[in-house]
Amino acid sequence: MGYTFFTISAYVFMRAFEVLFKGREDMPWYKVCVKIIAVGVLYSGLATMIWLYFHNILLLGFDPK
Repeated sequence: MGYTFFTISAYVFMRAFEVLFKGREDMPWYKVCVKIIAVGVLYSGLATMIWLYFHNILLLGFDPK
């Protein structure tokens, strides 16, 4: 369950970043930050799905139990 909560919180962080900096979409640093955060969210989601099927593979570096 720990990986699932981590992924959900990463997604909430990404959405909060987009809401807090609304109106600055034309800035180059904004686009880079959103892409970096999105890659992190996708990686944590993938790690969660892999952990759900193979409980001994810990891709996020911590034991979710």
